[in-house]
Parts: sequence; structure tokens; C-alpha cells
Amino acid sequence: MNRRSLYNLPLFELAAILLSWWAFARASHLPRLTLSSAEGRLPALSIIVPARNEAQNLRRLLPSLRSLRYPGPLEILVVDDESGDETAEVAAAFEVTVLRAGPRPPGWLGKPFAAHRGAEAASGEWLLFTDADTWHAPDSAARAVAWALQHQVDAITLFPDLETERVWEAAALAVAFAGLFAGLRRFDGLINGQYLLIPRAVYFASGGFAAVRDQMLEDLALGQRLRALGYRIALVDGRDIVRVRTDGDLAEWIHRIGRWASGVIEAQAVRPWVPVLLTMGTALPLIDVRRDVGRERLWARLLRWALAGLGTYPWTRRWGWPAAAGLAPLGAALLSVSALWGLARRWSGRGIPWKGRRIR
Repeated sequence: MNRRSLYNLPLFELAAILLSWWAFARASHLPRLTLSSAEGRLPALSIIVPARNEAQNLRRLLPSLRSLRYPGPLEILVVDDESGDETAEVAAAFEVTVLRAGPRPPGWLGKPFAAHRGAEAASGEWLLFTDADTWHAPDSAARAVAWALQHQVDAITLFPDLETERVWEAAALAVAFAGLFAGLRRFDGLINGQYLLIPRAVYFASGGFAAVRDQMLEDLALGQRLRALGYRIALVDGRDIVRVRTDGDLAEWIHRIGRWASGVIEAQAVRPWVPVLLTMGTALPLIDVRRDVGRERLWARLLRWALAGLGTYPWTRRWGWPAAAGLAPLGAALLSVSALWGLARRWSGRGIPWKGRRIR
């Protein structure tokens, strides 16, 4: 086989497909919260929502939290992290406890400080940390706590469902999550900060978010700390009980993904070469299409593009956007640009703009 024939083989695309399908299989085999309802009274639960400029999202989240059917004492705390909008006023209107985080001490980043302040003020035996851009099914908290007690785990974190109205975002996030689940070394050290359920005693014994106060991805850092200390963390498929909605314009999206992707690449829990290889293999057809190589290779180019879409199809279909797989190379390119931008901003010391602050 000559050099030109070797070049025509879609080796990188095929590698990306295999990695993406393997990642989807790993995600699909996560345990589910199979308990339909809790039997008897459950321990007291405190739900903690760190919030900075989240007035709009709270109008969706708080009604779902107020509608929870939980057979036990339940309190909801919104920790206002020096917001510049009506976050505190909106939270108060829904009759939940509003706590002002106040100025951050030196060495603290905003979200871990707000989350830890909420934990200190909470009275529940179990603590549920959740983000403002989530929505919770009425029986979600009861099922999660009952499952944790039944399986005797020290913490539960959920992989939620995704809501997006933008096809390009579905394409990019399909590549992002495929890279994450393919690159993860193991699941028992992973925490998704969008939903973390943990006993109060375990939280404070481990140091909680105070122990990872300066980490940009405080959830991944806390997960690694809990695993190192011997605690059992269960990553659970929560698509039927918790949903996450993405919003914001393209610039805000790039800032968010730049922060997340650059942090994932540097995380000890992830093999960084795996998401890089998967993303490159998915974006390669876009690079190839832009080259002037003659009409005779049109079908080869189309094949490469189709293979890239085939790799992300299970993910986009899961989120209700099967057609987004056709934009997989564009999504991978956008993800790559965002990650490189985030890494450049961090390594140069300029930091990543996020909610009116710069995260370094």
C-alpha cells in the first residue's frame, strides 16, 4: 500500500468512533436510582445552592426544589456569592433561606467558598450541593438519599440529563462528554458539582470544599480527595430525575467550556491524551475539507465527515438532537478552540473571565 492510500484511510476518525462508543457504553452502564419511593422517614436534608448572578436560573430551579416530596426534614439554602443581579431577592421570593457569602478570604475561589459557607450554615444530616441551572424531579431527593443508605456509599453524584436549544452546542458537548468518559481512569473518584449528595459528617471530616478552596474545578478536586481518603463515591445515571439547562451567548459558552475543558485536561482523574485524540479525530474531517486536494477524493471526504458524526450520534440522540451528529467536526473544532483558549489564559496568568471574575 502506497503513502497516498495510507493517507486516505480514515484511521483517526475510526479511532474517535471507537473511543466515543466505548465512552457511551461506560456512561450507559452507570447505576440507576431504581427505588421509586422511599420507605419510612429519611434523615434531615439540606439543599445548598451556590449562586452568583443566577436570578434567571433560580426562577426555574427553586419551584422544582419547593415541590420535592421528601419524607423527612428538608431545608433549602441559597448562598448569594456577591451577585450583581436580583439573585437574593428572587430566592427570598420563593421563601427559602438566603445566606450572603460575603467577601472571600485570601486563597479562596468563589464557588467553593459559597458552597462551604452553605455547609457551615446547614443543619441537615445529609447535604445536597446543586447548581442553579438544574431542575429536579419531585421524588429525586428521596430516591437519592434512600439509594445512598441502601448501598452504604459515602457520597452520590449524578450524571444528569442535558437541555439545550442550540444544535451546535449539542454537537460540541457530545464530543466533550465522549472525551470525558473515555478519558476517566475510574468513576469512584469523580464528582459532578451539579449534584453532590454527601453526609454532613463525611463532608467535614474530609475537609470539604475548604480543602480544595483554590481549585478551578473544585468538584473534580474534591472527588480525588475523597477517594484518596478511602470514601466510597457512587456516580449514578440521573437523567430521569435531574436536568441541566445550558444558556448564554457564544462568548459565555466559550468561557464556560474553556474553564471546564482546560481543567479536565489537567485533572489527575483523566488521561489527557484520550480526550485530545478523540477531539482531534472528530475535527479532522473539517481540516481535510478545507484542503484543495481535487475532486477525486470528494467521497473520501464525505466518508470522513460521516464517520465523525457516527461517533457522536449516540450522545446527540440521548439529548434529543440526533441531527447534531452531522455537525460533529464543527463541534469538535469549537471545543478545541475553547480548550486551547482556556489553557492559554490560565498559563499566561490572565485567567478565564467567569461571572464578573477572573479564574486562574
